[in-house]
Amino acid sequence: MPPQQLSQSLQLSSYDYYIRELKIELQNRGINFNNILRLINNQDFEGISAIVNDDDIINYLIDRIVYERDIVGRVVSNILRTLELLNDVLIIFDLEPQTSLNKARKLLKKKVFINIFDLAAGRYDRRRRTIRGLKRYLRNNPHKRYPRQLAKENKVLECFLCKMGI
Repeated sequence: MPPQQLSQSLQLSSYDYYIRELKIELQNRGINFNNILRLINNQDFEGISAIVNDDDIINYLIDRIVYERDIVGRVVSNILRTLELLNDVLIIFDLEPQTSLNKARKLLKKKVFINIFDLAAGRYDRRRRTIRGLKRYLRNNPHKRYPRQLAKENKVLECFLCKMGI
């Protein structure tokens, strides 16, 4: 089944679909998923090649994950570039709309604790309204961590950066 059909039937984003498929493929080959994920996030593709021995399926899944991750970054970046869309996000989290982009971004950084992937997918879990809740969630779902370096490179995504200590 194509990823779009499967993801719609299971409420998975394309990113989640490829992550799930990569986990399965790595598990079948006895390769640690978290190690590969760390290498993906650090953009250490040579390190990945050394571990997976140029496995076409795994390399394809990794390429798709990197591609989907870039799309997610662009989607969230576009949301944060307009005051109207940013205020819509604030309203979802029961916060007052702001009169300027700067104020809205500051409020988002101070009061809303959500990861970039869930924001892009429209998964707004109000139970994770604290940094502590977000840390716990990311500890249990390491594939939901957006790479710090990519967020730093995109000035608009910087409002999601915080010290996690994970």
